[in-house]
Parts: sequence; C-alpha cells; structure tokens
Amino acid sequence: MSDNDELVSQFLAFTGSSDTERAASYLEMSNNDLQTAVGLYLEHQAGGGGAASGGSGMGASGIGGDDEVRAPDATRTMRLMDDPGPAAGLMMGGNNPYMAMNSMLSEQLATSAFARDAVNSAVAAAAAADDESMEGGEDEKEDDEDGEDNGRKKKAGVAGLADMFAPPHHLMYKEGGFEGARTMAKDNKRWLLVNLQRDSEFSCHALNRDVWRDELVENLIREGFIFWQEMDVAPEGAIYAERYKVFDFPHIGIIDPRTRRLLWKKEGWTQQNPLTAEQFAETAMDFCSRHSFDKPPQAPRPNSAAARPTKRPMHEMSEEEQLQAAMRESLKESGANLDDDGDDDEDEYIMEEDDDDDVQIVAETGAGGDSKPQAVDTKEEKPKPAAPSMLDQLLALDLGDEPEKGARIQFRMPDGKRKIRKFDPSQNVRLIYAFVAQSMPESKDGKEFVLMAGFPPKDLITDIDNTIDSCSLSGEAITVRWK
Repeated sequence: MSDNDELVSQFLAFTGSSDTERAASYLEMSNNDLQTAVGLYLEHQAGGGGAASGGSGMGASGIGGDDEVRAPDATRTMRLMDDPGPAAGLMMGGNNPYMAMNSMLSEQLATSAFARDAVNSAVAAAAAADDESMEGGEDEKEDDEDGEDNGRKKKAGVAGLADMFAPPHHLMYKEGGFEGARTMAKDNKRWLLVNLQRDSEFSCHALNRDVWRDELVENLIREGFIFWQEMDVAPEGAIYAERYKVFDFPHIGIIDPRTRRLLWKKEGWTQQNPLTAEQFAETAMDFCSRHSFDKPPQAPRPNSAAARPTKRPMHEMSEEEQLQAAMRESLKESGANLDDDGDDDEDEYIMEEDDDDDVQIVAETGAGGDSKPQAVDTKEEKPKPAAPSMLDQLLALDLGDEPEKGARIQFRMPDGKRKIRKFDPSQNVRLIYAFVAQSMPESKDGKEFVLMAGFPPKDLITDIDNTIDSCSLSGEAITVRWK
C-alpha cells in the first residue's frame, strides 16, 4: 500500500465517509496534509455545502446507494463579543472594551497580505462611526466634546510637525520687545542674541528644529545670552531689519546691550550648507572668549580711508601751497618727518622735556660765597640684563613624550586649526602653556598669547602652577588667542 492510499484510508476513517475520490480530492487540496484535509471536509459539511453528498454515504447522486437525502443542518450563529462596529477592535479612544485586543489584532494585520487595506477600511469605518455617534448625541455639550476630540485626532499629524519646527519659547525673552530684551541683557551683563526669521524660508524653521533645541546650544544661551526672536513682518522685527540692514533670512546677530552695536552676525544660508548646532556653539564660545563685560565697550573702528585727508589736485593749490607740498616731498625723500602743523616739533620738544626730568639743579657755594647752580646728572645706571621672560621659560621647558593614556585636551589655535594632545593629569598647567608656545612659530619670535577654557571662558594663567587634574581640564577645548 502506498503512502497516498494510507492517507486516503485514514481520511475515510476520521470522516466516516466512503468516497475515496472525494478523500483524494481533499488530500490533494491540502497538499497531502491529513489534518488540514479533514478540517476542510468537516467545515464544508458543517456549512451544509456537502449535505447533498454527505460524509455518511447518503447523496442525491446515489454514490452511497441510498436514495434518501438528509435534511440540512440548522444555521447557527454565535457572538463571541458585543461588536458595535466593524472597526471596534482598532479604535483607540473612549472606554472601548476592545483596547486589550489591539496588540493582537495589529500583529495579525501586519502579517496579512491585505494589512494596508484592512487598516484603511477600519480607520474609515471608525471615522464614520464617530460621525454617527456625534450626530446622534444626547445633548449639545457632549456633541461639542466629541467634536473637539475628533478634531484633535485629525490634526495630530499637523500638530506634530508644528511642535517640531516651533520657536524655542523656553529660551526666548518675550517682555518688552527688543528694548526689553536689551535692558535685561544689560542689567544681567549678558550679550543680546537676536534671531530674525521669515516664515516663507524653510531654513528659519530648520534653525528652530536643529540648532535652538540642541542641548549644548541651550546651555550656552542660558549661561551667556538673552535670546530675542521675532518675525520680519512684525513691527519690532521690521524696525530691527531696517536699523541693522538685514538683507537675508534667517538672521542671527550678537549685540552689545550697552551700545546697541552689532558685534557679530550671520544670515542667509542654504540647506546644502546650513548652520549646525556645533558651528553655532563654537562661534558662541569663541565670541565669549574674545569679549567681556569687564572691559569697556569697544568703539567702532574708523575707516582708515575716510580718516586720511584727501590730497588736493595740484591745479587747485595756490603757489604757496604748491611750494609747501614740494618741500614736504623733498623732506620725505631725505628721511625727515616734518609736519606742517609742527606736530613733530612738539613731540620732539616733549621728548627733550622728558629727558630733562632726569637732571636736578643743585646749589654749589663757591669761595666768595656766591652760589652758582650746577647741573648734576642723576640718571640711573643701566639696568642689569633682565631674567628670562615667562615665554622664554616655556620655550625651554621639556615636554617629554605624550602619554598613551591621560587628559585629552583639544586646542583651537589662532589660525583656526585644531591640535589634540594627551597630558599627564598630575603635571602642572604650565606644561600646557609650554606645548602651545612650542607649537607656534610666532611665539618663538616673542609674540605672547593667552589660553581660555570653560564657559564663560576663563584665563588659565591664574592656574598655571596647579595640576591639570585639579583644574578639570581633561576633555576640555582650550582657545588660544594672541595678546
């Protein structure tokens, strides 16, 4: 007996049928899976579809050899759960009893080939059911509440995008407009950070999402700035744009609140080359290291071309003026430095006057009792050669080999380049100064520098004899500036 015949025999034994052809047909449909074939047969018989050719051998075709036809089974309907709608199992709101089945139904739908259609149909049916329930509410108050809930669900996606690109209200100063923010910055000795935006520029929205919500940027703004943001169409924004000549958006500016002077700005970049959070943080730290409220406000630098008097054409000068101009040119060629107004004479006179300060007039009594003043030179002797300067000591200090493990410090050099080196944490900060001095050719020529670290940036010269570990410089970024 072959395996197929054995499966047919088992099928007939399970079902009680005597039709071998039907048994072979069910086995073929189930790919010779006996359990599946029997299940299909019993399901077909229970639905009444196979009553005419029943598994007991009775059929209209007389296969069983009996002319009697048994009555079909009565239709049975069973309700597992009270189902208010076709998509009740997918609804997420209210006191729905099907919320516990959401995970199971979602998993089944995800593995189905018709998952997307099923979900879309269910959502549409749920929306229709919500609309019907809203229209048939008992009172107007409940209808309003259901309508608000439904509106919030429909606008959930839009609200998510709006929150993502929303202005950083938790950082912005909103009282008193620009002048209020400037006054607050002045009273608290902080720089005024201004961001002017235009709604039609996506870069402005990307700035809210990528820069102002960065954790490092937020900390920098809270520590050293007062942040004021405005749209260009607002009255305050239009006044600012006109006063500070804003031509492109987004505009970022740092203003000295004491003088209203714009010290730094950046505006109008593209998504291909945007302003990142790291770039802004680096710019903000560098700005704070170069500017301080302990120093008086910086006056604007005059334009050298505008400050220099313009030379008059020769044909517009008188004969006397032409003669004086010729004399000046001849004196320049001979190395003299004489000015028409006598400024150089005055300087020279002051120098002679300063030299005379070292001469003291004393009285000397002669034989005849007449006293004659005599000049006594009281100039000090030439000072002895000075001890080696600190820069010379740093250049002569032995750095030693770089340790494999230690305090890793990053340096931002004056030319914008970066250097990274590891130091023994037990060494003094003086070793860091020596490394910087020996890394720059300018310092070897005697040009002095300062090291700034931390936020707000602090000059490390006061900690030069302390250890690197005690100053917590491991992992820090140190900015090197020329004096």
